[in-house]
Amino acid sequence: MRVSIIIPFFVFAAFGQDPKDIFRRAVEKDERNYAVRDQYTFREDSTVEFFDKDGKRKSVERTTKDVLFYDGTKLEMVVARSGKSLNERELREEKGKIDKEIAKIKKETPAARAKRRGESAGAQKEELEGRRQLLEAFDLKLLGDAVVNGRPCWLIRGVPRDSFNPKGRRADQLKKFQGEACVDKTTSDWMRLDMKTTDTISLGLFLLRLQPDAAVKIDQTRMNDEVCFPKTVSVSANARLLGMMKRVRIEVNYSDFKKFSAESTITFQEPKVSSQD
Repeated sequence: MRVSIIIPFFVFAAFGQDPKDIFRRAVEKDERNYAVRDQYTFREDSTVEFFDKDGKRKSVERTTKDVLFYDGTKLEMVVARSGKSLNERELREEKGKIDKEIAKIKKETPAARAKRRGESAGAQKEELEGRRQLLEAFDLKLLGDAVVNGRPCWLIRGVPRDSFNPKGRRADQLKKFQGEACVDKTTSDWMRLDMKTTDTISLGLFLLRLQPDAAVKIDQTRMNDEVCFPKTVSVSANARLLGMMKRVRIEVNYSDFKKFSAESTITFQEPKVSSQD
């Protein structure tokens, strides 16, 4: 998601900020955001495009999901594929899967719930421990100001530190990225990450192995003046899929964020799908 850079004093004098302090506040704020994100439902629209060596699009896959977290478990309901809403039967089947999973959770024994919650907590702990090593992983340089979605931000460049010794799988991925971060001056939220890979990295969501120089961009948005969510994630790369090299472009958009509680009635909206081919 880095060659040491010595940042001279005049940089601090010019901008009045230490990039390490800005990054530290952003890491702390991100951890607080991460802790409350599972209180929200949202829509996820993903598009995966594959291209040939000449840049001609060979195939495209589009999926729309409604996502919620119930008692710490992530649940996903597909509502559209290839730009078309599922029919009534398919929607009932998808809704049935969600209802079945929630009913199963409600009937859990204390031991079963502890095991499931422990597995979720373990994954979350691994994620957070990786994020906490950001300050160790990168040498940072304050480049100046930026504006993201109308919000004034600090623009910081990060390159991997040769001496970084990652602890854990998530942290190990950090040394394979370099790029720039925009940090909100008021809230200390990450508002944009614009990165490139420096080594091969696996993107498990799509079972792809991204090759060096892949471009990864993440834009975030604030909700209810409480939490910052990813708004758009885009990846453009040469990647290996099932042993074959392909040019791939991935874009995932998130929308319709709503506060949710375990006592709420779960409803899913009809998807708004585009007429794109």
